[in-house]
This record gives sequence, structure tokens and C-alpha cells, in this order.
Amino acid sequence: MSENHNGSEEVVLSFPHKDCVLVGGQTKEEQGTEERFIDPALETEEIRRMFQPKVLTNAIRFTPEGETPVNSIDDDDNILVKGNNLIALSSMRPRYENKVKMSYWDVPYNTGSDSFQYNDRFSRSTWLVFMKNRVEQVLPLLDPVDGVLLIQCSGHHYAYLKVLLDEIVGNYVMTFHVLVRHPDRTLTADKEYNDVVEYILVYSKSPSFKMPKIAVEKTMDDYEWVVEELTGGREMEFDGRKAWVFEPGEYELKKTAPSEENFKIMTIRGTIKEKVSSGRFYVKYLKPLEKDYPPKTLFKVENIGDDMYDFRYFYLPPIGNKNGAYLQGMPVSSKVTYKPYPNFLDFVQSYNTVNHEGMVEFRNGKKPEDLMAYLMEIFTEEGDLVLDAFAGSGTTGAVALKRNRRFILCEQMDYIRDITCARLKAVIRGEEKDALQEQENAGGGTFVYFEVKEAGQTYVNMDEIEAPEYAVSETEKAFSQSFYKN
Repeated sequence: MSENHNGSEEVVLSFPHKDCVLVGGQTKEEQGTEERFIDPALETEEIRRMFQPKVLTNAIRFTPEGETPVNSIDDDDNILVKGNNLIALSSMRPRYENKVKMSYWDVPYNTGSDSFQYNDRFSRSTWLVFMKNRVEQVLPLLDPVDGVLLIQCSGHHYAYLKVLLDEIVGNYVMTFHVLVRHPDRTLTADKEYNDVVEYILVYSKSPSFKMPKIAVEKTMDDYEWVVEELTGGREMEFDGRKAWVFEPGEYELKKTAPSEENFKIMTIRGTIKEKVSSGRFYVKYLKPLEKDYPPKTLFKVENIGDDMYDFRYFYLPPIGNKNGAYLQGMPVSSKVTYKPYPNFLDFVQSYNTVNHEGMVEFRNGKKPEDLMAYLMEIFTEEGDLVLDAFAGSGTTGAVALKRNRRFILCEQMDYIRDITCARLKAVIRGEEKDALQEQENAGGGTFVYFEVKEAGQTYVNMDEIEAPEYAVSETEKAFSQSFYKN
């Protein structure tokens, strides 16, 4: 153990160049480029200039009607950025600090077979530096209350990545285990094992963040029991509550058609004994009576429960059963029940057909739209801002358009115009055959495409933008100033 950045004693990773910034040699396009690590303590000026705002160029607004060059941007615009995502993320801060609700990353897995492939020297420690640099840049962009970072990865680096994120983010929420391939389907027989699960790590910027729950509308399907009291019962009292006891033969429990006026049987076991008031009542007052009364003796207790009745029925275990039960009426305090999300997700069928989504070919990296829609439904609402720093084929942007979210996409590969941009254009024009089965894509929406200017890797700030050596056009200057003035 060692002391982490929050001052607490936690397990942290130690690896070469951990506190450095990785430059170059990160993609297939850069193979042959020497990877270089910049030490912030020794090369402060280079680091400062690296993370200054950059000139933005080739800005185009895409609408259902076509495309138009632009020299300004609005707060509500969706954006698609071409450029190194480390530089792009740092340039986002002046405009988008604390505004991103969900940042989803399908990161390079560094397995040697990714479409986004590293140089052979891109070791595990180098990959961790690569990830650490980008996580540190996205954190200031996340909403301080309920902003979340989701990173999807394989099992090759999952454990290392989680320890790293525990250290630099700190607020671990959960991990989704996503079944992406049927266990009986093997892609290649020469692997040591059949890799069928991927992981989505979920972290929050806020220590007080609570995982949302599934709101399930209550129905009366299970409310199919009625009680007929055949006698007046014998009066008794529990902790000031008036009650009546009915032994078997003094009442009848009948099953009938579901109705809002009926009861649902709730067996008292597991967490119900500790976390439900009726369960705790049974354990404290009625369970000790199991030795004194016949099985299935019924107790009617006043002033307990939250249903339409001012009483609740309890009964002792039947013969051969160790658990008692209570009869619950339809709750009146809420029309929904909140249940936790599962941490295991089966998206095998979606992954089997993902190549047909989006009208673009993108091998070994495209994620299903319904997986992205599932995540957005949990962590965002309509109008919220979603950021994907590894845009790939543009699944995140496509789903955001269809689900009325705003998006920021970053991608540095040259296929951004032929694949990512083309897919988003098809969505807003309504041309894409929709992959989200419950929703037909009617089109609509806009987005702005632009590039981070890389001429000679020149880094400029806004008071240097007039300098002739930077060769900034009037259009570039106007768009850059519009972007950073927010």
C-alpha cells in the first residue's frame, strides 16, 4: 500500500513513466514513430504548450439538407472532432467543463489484433500511461454531481485498469459484465480459452453518486388472493398495535382473478427479514409464536404496511416450510417499484448482427446500438451531453441522435469522414435502417465537424493567434475564437 492522490492509504499501481505524458507511436498510422514520454517536472513548458487551446479548422455543419462551412458554434451543437483525443479533450475544457453527463469509451484493448493497433513496443505500462493521460483530461469535463465515466475493455487489462481508475478517479460505481459471444462459438481454435465476456467499468466524479435503479410499473397480476374471516378472531396486542388471531378453520385463503383489492403473498426470507418493516415485525413478534400456534395460523395486525388497508395479514409457516409470510395489498405510495440493475448483460445476439448496423463496415470494434441505448437510458436523460473520446464507427453519436441526447465525438483516424461522419449523416437524413427495434429512425438533428489543426504540431493560445508564423486563416480564427469564448 501507498498513499494515493487523495491522501488515503490505498493499493496503487507502480509502472514505468506513470507520471509522464505519452506522445506519438500510438496508432497504426504512427507505426515507426518513436514513442516519447514527457516528464511534467522536467519539461513544464512543452507540457504547458501541449495543453493550450488549439486552432480548429475545416469546420462544417451537417444538416438533413446538406453541409455548410461555418465560422461559429452554438452551445447546443453536436460535434465530431478529428484529432488526437488527448489534445482534443484538453481543448474541450474551456467550453465543456462540468457539462458532460456520461463519457463512454470503447478503448483499444492492446491485444495485438485491434483495428486500432499499437506499435509492438506499446507494452502494458505504456497502455496504462496512455489511459491515465486521457482520464485525467476528461475528469474536469464531467458533471460534478452525476457525471459518469464508462470504459469498456477486455479481460487482458481489466484488473490493471480498475486499480488505476480507483486511484485517479476514486469513486467506483460498478462493473457490467457483457456477454458478447456465445460460449459455444469459438473464433479461433488456437486460443488458450474462449474469450466471451467484456467489461464496462463505471466511475463517478462525485463520491455521493448512487447507481440509478430500474423503475418497474406495478401491476395487479400477482394480487390474486382474498381472505374470508369465518370468525371474529381472538384479540391480542403487539407493541401497542391491536391484532386478531385466526387459527386454521377460522378463515379461508382463496385464489381468484387479479384485482386491485386483492392481496399478494410475500414469503418472509432473505433480505425481507431485515430490510422490510413487515419482515422485521414478523421476526420480532410472530416468529417466537410458531411453537405456540398451529401451522398457517393467521394474524391480522393494525397500522402496518403502505397499501390501501389499515392492517396487514401474517401467517405462520405451513407444514414442511420454515418461512412465514404476509399478505400485501396494492401499494399506494408509488406506482413503480425500483429494482437494481444486473451486473451481467447478455448482448450476444446484438454482437452477432452488429456488422449490419449503421450502413458502414467497421470490423473488430463496432459496438451494438442497443447496448449504447441501454447505457444512455441508465445514466442520462434527454438533452444531456454524452462524450465518446474513441468514436470509431460513431455508434455513440448515432444513438444520441435517436435518443435526443447531445454528443461530442473524438476520432483521430482518417476513416472519420468515410465511416463516422457518413454514419451520422445517414442518421440525420433518416436513411439508416434503424437498429433500435422499438424506434423507427425518422431523421433530424445536426452536427458540426471540425479538426484540431496539426500543422507542424503548432500549439497556440488565443492571444498568439494573430502571429503570422501560425498561418491561421480568418475562418479558422473566427471558429476557434467562437469555440473558446464560451
